[in-house]
Amino acid sequence: MAKALVLSLPLSGHINPSLPLVRELVARGDDILYFATDPFAARIRHTGARFAPYRNGFLANMTRLPERLEELSWLLTRTTAEVLDDHLAAFRAESPDYLIVDSVAPWGQWAAQLLRIPVVTSVSTFAINRHVLAFAAAHGARPKSAALFFSKLRSIFKSLALARRLRLRHHVRGPGVSGLVFGKSDLNIVYTSRHFQPCGETFDDRYLFVGPSIAPRTEPAAFPWDQVRHPVLVYASLGTLFNTDVDFYRHCFQAFAGRDLQVILSIGANVSRESLGPIPDNFIVQSYVPQLDVLRRVTAFLTHGGMNSVSESLYLGVPVVVVPQMSEQAIVGQRVQELGAGLYLAREDATPQNLRASIERVIADDTFRRQAAAVRDSFQAAGGVEPAATAILAFTRK
Repeated sequence: MAKALVLSLPLSGHINPSLPLVRELVARGDDILYFATDPFAARIRHTGARFAPYRNGFLANMTRLPERLEELSWLLTRTTAEVLDDHLAAFRAESPDYLIVDSVAPWGQWAAQLLRIPVVTSVSTFAINRHVLAFAAAHGARPKSAALFFSKLRSIFKSLALARRLRLRHHVRGPGVSGLVFGKSDLNIVYTSRHFQPCGETFDDRYLFVGPSIAPRTEPAAFPWDQVRHPVLVYASLGTLFNTDVDFYRHCFQAFAGRDLQVILSIGANVSRESLGPIPDNFIVQSYVPQLDVLRRVTAFLTHGGMNSVSESLYLGVPVVVVPQMSEQAIVGQRVQELGAGLYLAREDATPQNLRASIERVIADDTFRRQAAAVRDSFQAAGGVEPAATAILAFTRK
């Protein structure tokens, strides 16, 4: 039996894909200690892994992240310094044989070097290399203003200065410049298929594309299924992090009120139903929605383009309309459109008229559903967590 630590970014889109893999490793006899935050404790323990909480203010409350994305490299580097101060002794006390580290948790790469043990990178987004960055730039994923560009640049310079101090203090190289936000190692588990990954042919055998890691979830609240009465059902959601855009929800009302379909709208915990104004009769508005169960019934999904949400939808053969809230989600939306599995709609273009036209198009044209099914087939052929676990055990036992 080997012992491992999992160090993740405590967000649903990063933790949920890793849980079936952790369950598989536990079933094969490994002892896993998973570091996250308290809201994820129950689902982590359900895999058979042990849970440990981060003692870090930024990781404990990431609700302000959407408004500070241009500072992401600095926030992650600063958090790395704090996590190493707070937890490195605990990491050492566990005497792990290997680490599994989220690609957006650079403190894990530092910890692996300090502990001198193998590290496996868990990639819950698309894998990133120079070809994917070129793909993103060609499709418009760039700062929207000079102010944002210079803010990102300042963040990178601050991050590099702090990383240099960390190297001098700890006497290790650290993960390098690209590792500030795009971690990688000699084994990278990517939760998509090579078919769906942009520029998939440019990644070597250090990248194992295993398909979406989707497992049944225990849903915390009942859903009013008795209110679902129309055969054409549309699901709309901005996910768990970028979900306070009241204007978007009102645009959905304007787009679909009185249309010959029904909409399930998820608004999250931070927006009240009252703030939205009158709710059209053909809408079901909920703070929380059992997403997998809903996706099994819907005709189309209007989404922010989070990798986890899009993967779940396409895994079930449901075409999507992506309205991205950040550049990473724009890449997902562009890839969806490139493969014909849905449509991409820039945030600034998400008017009621464009929302309605896009959803009606993916519903009316069966080509989108066929292409979504093709992506689903590539996901199912990718192999899943069993070859991922086998690869991790072989890699870490060398």
